[in-house]
Amino acid sequence: MSEATERFNPAPSRKLGRLPHDPVALASAPQLAGHPFAAAAPRAVVDRREVPFQPGLYHNDTLPDCTAVGLANAASAVAALNGFALAIVPDKVTAFYAGCVGCAPTFEAMEATPGAVALDVLNCQVTQGFDVGSQVPLVGLHGVLPHDRTTLACAIDRLGHAYLGVTLHERDMEQSPMWDVVDGRDDGKVVGGHLIVGWDYTGLTDDATLRLATWGKFQPATWRWLEARLNEAHALIWRQLGATSGEDLGVSVEALEAELARIRTA
Repeated sequence: MSEATERFNPAPSRKLGRLPHDPVALASAPQLAGHPFAAAAPRAVVDRREVPFQPGLYHNDTLPDCTAVGLANAASAVAALNGFALAIVPDKVTAFYAGCVGCAPTFEAMEATPGAVALDVLNCQVTQGFDVGSQVPLVGLHGVLPHDRTTLACAIDRLGHAYLGVTLHERDMEQSPMWDVVDGRDDGKVVGGHLIVGWDYTGLTDDATLRLATWGKFQPATWRWLEARLNEAHALIWRQLGATSGEDLGVSVEALEAELARIRTA
């Protein structure tokens, strides 16, 4: 066994699936910078351990469908914050993924795909809806978040989540009680892109811990880890998932709708 194999022993049954974004497309997507939700400082601590939300796996142990899984987990998180459970049929999540990438909704076909671009998945649910089962298909207004810690924390605090695209290294694929980066430590080669959902946090310092929804569980990580690995950040407003209109959350809904109208007619 080589030294590299001894040092980096990936955990079993973990797939990725977020493809690199197009910087031009991301810059032209609806932006959440400047919306009122981030005008005031976020709470110093957001503790949601009593909220009955549990991340779903939705076959991300065998399929590169993390972008669709992240969408499902973000929707479930927002529903839980609004006091009800969102019944999501797991095979609906994979069927949605197949539709986004243009393959047959079979495991063989989906396993052969390289994954999806997060923005494409977000746009797909705007134009086609996100059919999760018995409910009317979900449609979320989405926007790009700036990468500063205050805005990301405001999204988690006030919008209920952050839909986050990260690049993982070999050490991140291990079973780990905490994702962190340490000066001078070799975290191994880049493994690929992944999509996770920010849920809550213990504070706002570098070593404060966030809980991230991924692979059917909560993965703790420090803010410094997130900022080192982060490539893109988004949030969604689902007016179907609660009494909120969006405006009361501090998002200018009309502005987002006008931007997303370009996607529907493109």
